[in-house]
Amino acid sequence: MRLSCLAIALLSVLAAQAQQKTAAARLQDLNFVATQIPRLDPNFFVRLDPAQFQQAVDNLQAGVSSLSDAEFYVGLAQLLAMSRDAHTSLTLNDDAAATFGFLPYSLAFRWLDDGVFVTAAAAPYSQALGARLVAVGGVPIDQVVQSLATMISYENDQWLHHMVEEYLAGQQVLEGLHIVPVASSSAMTFQTLAGGQFTLQVAPLLWLPMSAVPSTAEGPVPDYLQSQGTNYVSSYSPANRLLYVKYNVCQNIGGYPFASFAADLLRTLDANPVATLVLDLRGNGGGNNSVIQPLFDGLAQRLPALLSDPNFRFYVAIDKRTASAANDAAMKAKLLSDRVLLIGEPTGEPPAMDGNAVSFVLPGSRLTGQYSTQFFPPPAGFPDGPLVAPDIPVSVRSTDYFARFDPVMAAILARFSGAPAAPSGNVITVNGASFRSDQGMAPGSIASAFGTFSPVPDQVLVAGVAAQIVAANASQVNFIVPDSVAPGSVTVSVRAAGQELAAGEATLTATGPGIFVSQPGDPAQPGAVENQDNSLNGSLNPATKGSVVQIYATGYGPGSSQVQVFFADTPAQVMYSGLVGPGLWQINAQVPDGASGQVPVSIIAGNIASNAVTVWVQ
Repeated sequence: MRLSCLAIALLSVLAAQAQQKTAAARLQDLNFVATQIPRLDPNFFVRLDPAQFQQAVDNLQAGVSSLSDAEFYVGLAQLLAMSRDAHTSLTLNDDAAATFGFLPYSLAFRWLDDGVFVTAAAAPYSQALGARLVAVGGVPIDQVVQSLATMISYENDQWLHHMVEEYLAGQQVLEGLHIVPVASSSAMTFQTLAGGQFTLQVAPLLWLPMSAVPSTAEGPVPDYLQSQGTNYVSSYSPANRLLYVKYNVCQNIGGYPFASFAADLLRTLDANPVATLVLDLRGNGGGNNSVIQPLFDGLAQRLPALLSDPNFRFYVAIDKRTASAANDAAMKAKLLSDRVLLIGEPTGEPPAMDGNAVSFVLPGSRLTGQYSTQFFPPPAGFPDGPLVAPDIPVSVRSTDYFARFDPVMAAILARFSGAPAAPSGNVITVNGASFRSDQGMAPGSIASAFGTFSPVPDQVLVAGVAAQIVAANASQVNFIVPDSVAPGSVTVSVRAAGQELAAGEATLTATGPGIFVSQPGDPAQPGAVENQDNSLNGSLNPATKGSVVQIYATGYGPGSSQVQVFFADTPAQVMYSGLVGPGLWQINAQVPDGASGQVPVSIIAGNIASNAVTVWVQ
C-alpha cells in the first residue's frame, strides 16, 4: 500500500507536533529543575557554583529537541546531582520511571567488599547468580561507576556505591550515559569466583520473577537480610543472651507504632538476662528521625544498670545503606554512652547533612524526585567528617554473603575489638585457610604468602626464623608459622637459594581461626567438614541433626581449647578441639537440632571469628 502525498504530509505534521509537544514537556521539566529546585532547596548552591550550574542547564537546553529521552532525563538527573546533596535527586528507578520508559533488567546487584555481585536474577540469567560484574557493554566496571557517579546525588562514596547497585539495573540510564548502545538488550560480562568469565545479553524483563541467593528456601539467611518487608522487628536468643533489634525504616507501622514496639522491647530487656544488645541499622535509608526516640529514652534509663556489668555490650550495626534518619539514629545511639560501639562499615552520609526531603513530580514527564529543605549540623559532641565511621570496622565479602554468613554478627559474638594491621610489602601473607587480610595468623598455623617469585621459593623466614614450607610456586607459598615466634608485627622474607625474593610485614595473633574450604571456587564455600562417618559433607551427603561433624581449620593457639562453634547464630556443643598435624586443627561439634538445609558454620577463639563455610544438614 502506498501513501498519497497528502497522507504523507499529514503524518509529517503530526510527527512534528508530537516532537514539539515532547520538547515543550522537556522544557517544563528543565525549567522546574533549573529555577524551582534552587528556590525550594535553601542549600542547593552551598557546594555548587551557580554559574557552573547555569552553564550545564544551557547545555542541556541546547539538546532539548535532539536528545533521546534517556539522554535528556539522565542529563536532568546530572543537574540535580551537581548539588552533591543525597536528598536532592531525580529518581529514574521507581514505578513512575518505568511507566515513562526507564525499564530495569531482571537482575539485582550488591556492592560487597570485593566487587559488585549478582544477588538475584530471572531464569534466563541464572548463570550470573553469585558472579561479579566486571564490564557493561564492554566498558570496565570502574569506568561504568565513574559515569554513573555523574547522575547520582551523593555525599560520600558509600552512598554512591549503594546507588550504583540500583542504577546498574537500568538499561535506559546506561543508554543515556552512552555506556551501552540503544538496543533491546545489553552485554554484561561477569566473572565467577573460580576466575572464569562469560557475557550475557541482558534485556529488561519486567514481569519475570527473580530467584535470589542466598535463598531462605535452602537454608537460614543472616538476620540482617530477613524481615526486610517490615519497618522494625526484634528477637531474643537465650543461648547467646542477645537481644537483637532490626530497624529497617524510620517510620511507624499502622496499628503498631514504634512506641509500642519499643515498650515491648524494653519489657523483654527487663525480663531476660541480656549480655549483648544489638541495634541493627544496616539497610535503613531513613525516614522520620523522631520515631526511634522512645527506645532511646528507655535505654537511657536502663544503661547505667546494664553497663554496671563489665561483660555487657551494646552494638549498633551500620553500613553504606544507613542514611538520613538512620544515620542520625546511629550517632544518637553512640552518644548514649562511650561504651556503645558502632560496628560494620561506614554509613552513606556525613554527620552533618541536609534533610527533611520533600517529594516533587516533574510537570512534563511526571517523573518523581525529592529536594532537601533543611540543614542538620552533627549532634553536639559528634565530630564532623565525610561519613559516620564504625568503631569496629567489619567488611562483608562475597564469600560471606553467599555462604549465608554475617561477619558483623560473628564479630559481635566474638567480642572482637578490631582487625590487626593489614599485611603489606612485596609479599602479602594471610591466614592459609580463610585468606582474609583482616585476620592475624597464630604461631604454629598454616599461612599463605602471595607475591611474584622467581625462581620458586625454597625458604620462608618469619621474624628471622625458618618456617616449614608446605607447597610453593611462582605466586604462592604455603608454610607453617614457627611456634617460637611471638605474636605481634613480624617480617616475612621469601627466599630462594639464600637470596631474598620479596619481603613484607604481617601480624601474628595468639589465635587465628580459619576454616578450610573444600571448593574455593564455589561462592557458597562448602567446608572441609566431614560427617560422623568420615565422609565429606556436601549437598548430596548431608549431616544429620544431632550427629558430630569434624571441622578442619588452622590458627590453633593458647585458649583454642575454649573454641566456640556456631551453626548460623546457634552455638553447637564442641566434643573435641586439637591439633592433628602440622598447623591442622580439628574441631568436632554436634549439629544443633535446629539446623537444616545449607547452614553457615564458623568458629570463635580468642575473641576472633573465623571465616564461614557451609555444611548441609537434613
